[in-house]
Amino acid sequence: MTSSARLPPQPGEELDRTTTLKFTWGGHPYHGYAGDTIASALAAAGIGVFSRSVKYHRPRGLMTATFHDPGCTVQVGDEPNVRGAHRRLESGMDVRPQNAWPSLQHDVKAANQLAGRFLGAGFYYKTFIRPRRLWPAYQKVLSRFAAGGTVRAGDAPDRFDQRYAHVDVCVAGGGPAGIAAAIGAAASGARVLLVDEEYRLGGHLRYGSPSELAALAELRAALAAHDNVEVLANSVVAGRYDDNWLAVVERQPTATGGGDRTDGAVFERLVKVRAGALVAAPGLVERPYVFEGNDAPGVLLSTAVRRLVNLWAVRPGERAVVLSANPEGDAAVEDLRRAGVDVTRVVDARRGGDVLRAETSGRGEHRRLRRVTLAGGQRIECDLLVTAVGWTAPTMLLNLAGDRPEFSSVANRFVPGGRAHASVLATGGLAGDGSLEALVEHGRATGREAASRATGGSPAAIPLLAVVAHPACFRARTHGMVDFSEDVSSKDIASAAAEGFDSIELVKRFTTATMGPAQGKLETVNLV
Repeated sequence: MTSSARLPPQPGEELDRTTTLKFTWGGHPYHGYAGDTIASALAAAGIGVFSRSVKYHRPRGLMTATFHDPGCTVQVGDEPNVRGAHRRLESGMDVRPQNAWPSLQHDVKAANQLAGRFLGAGFYYKTFIRPRRLWPAYQKVLSRFAAGGTVRAGDAPDRFDQRYAHVDVCVAGGGPAGIAAAIGAAASGARVLLVDEEYRLGGHLRYGSPSELAALAELRAALAAHDNVEVLANSVVAGRYDDNWLAVVERQPTATGGGDRTDGAVFERLVKVRAGALVAAPGLVERPYVFEGNDAPGVLLSTAVRRLVNLWAVRPGERAVVLSANPEGDAAVEDLRRAGVDVTRVVDARRGGDVLRAETSGRGEHRRLRRVTLAGGQRIECDLLVTAVGWTAPTMLLNLAGDRPEFSSVANRFVPGGRAHASVLATGGLAGDGSLEALVEHGRATGREAASRATGGSPAAIPLLAVVAHPACFRARTHGMVDFSEDVSSKDIASAAAEGFDSIELVKRFTTATMGPAQGKLETVNLV
C-alpha cells in the first residue's frame, strides 16, 4: 500500500471527511477521518503490517477487514487485544502493535521461524514434561512468549453495565435478510430487537453496487417506520440458552445503540434478553484459501477489498492478481479497477485456475507481497493477491438450539440441519442462496413466522432458498496456514492426523486450530 492510498469520495463510504482525527501508531503521528477503523486509517496512510503472529512472529496485515481479522489485533492505550479492523478511530488514540519486541520492525522473537521444525503441532505437550523439577523455569520462559497486549493492574477506567430486555422476536444479524425479518415481525405487531455486529446495518449491501445501495436505503427507511423495533449496533448475540434466554454483548453503547465511544459512556453492556422467538441471520463469512504464503501481508479476501474501497475509500494495492471462484470475486475485480488498481491477472478457479504460492520481500513492518506463482508455474509480480474461494456459514446459534449442521457437497459449506428448536429460525445466507429480492422476501416471511410463533398468531408461509453450486476450493497443491490466529498450518493438521488425532475434535485440541480470537469463523471449513 502506498502513502497515497486514500481514494476520492466513494458512493457508499462511511467517512465524515469534515472531521479529521489525529492518533499515534507506535508513537508516530497519523490521522484519519470519522468513520474510519484503526486499520483503515493506517492502510490509507500506507501501513501494511499491523502485528506479528502468535507462534512464529510472522508479519501480518489486513485479511478480512472485519472484527475477525487475525492480523489486526492492537493495543490502544491501556486496552489490549483491540480488534483494529473493527474498532472505530477516535481522536487522540495511542495505538501500538502487539506481540513484537522490541519493535514491529525488529522483533527478536521472529527467531521462532528458524526453529519452526521443532514447534509443530503438540510440541508443548512433548517438550516440557521432564524433568518435572524444571517446570517453574519452563513456565517463566513460556510466559515471555505469551501473545497479547499489556494490562496494567488496578486500572479500571471503563464502566461495564447490564440490563434486561423482554421482546417477542430477536433478530441476530443486520444484513438485508435480517432487516427484512425485523420489518416482517414488527409489521405483525411484535416487539423486536435487531442486533448486528457492525456499526451500521446493511451487511454486504453497504459495500455493494449503486442498485444495492439504493435497496439498502429503502430497507433502512422501512425499518425506521416501525417504532416497535430496537436496534443494537456494534453488538453480538453471544449465546442462546434454554427458552431463548439470549446473552447480547453491546460494545461501546450510546443512546442510539452502538456507535462511537464518548467520555463517561459505558464501555460494554451485557443485555440479558428473553425472546419469544429468535431469528438467526448472520450471513456468510468468507473463508481464506490454503496455499504457501497465504498469510503474507498483501493477501486479502475479496470482501476485504470491497470494504476497503467502498466503505473507507482505501486503495488496497497497485498491482493485483485475483483468484475468483464466485460472482463476489468478480465484483471485487470491478471495484479494484474502478479504484485505479492494475488487475494484471484474473485466475478463474471455476475453470481450473489456481495459485500455488505468494512470495514476499522486505523485513519486519516493511515486508510486502512481491509475486505469486500460478498453477502452471507462471510467476507474476504484484503487491496484492485477492482470493474469493467460498464461504463459512456461522451456525452457532442454531447449534445452541439443538441443530446439527450438515455439509453440502453442492455449495461446499455447512448448512442448517433443520433440527433446531421450533422457536429458532434461520434466514439469509445461512438458510440458502438467492437473489437480493429472494433473500429479502425470505427474511420478511421468516420475521412474520417468528412473530406468529412468539405471539400465537397465524402461521406464515416461508419460501424455500436453494443452495447454489460452488467449486470445492479449500487448498492448493502447496501447504499454508489454516488457522492464522494460532499459526496452525495444513502440515500441522496432517501431522496431527498421522499421530492418531484424526477426529476433528481431537485435532482441534491437539493443534489449537480454531481456538484463537477468530474462534473458527475463518478456519472451521478448511480444518474439516
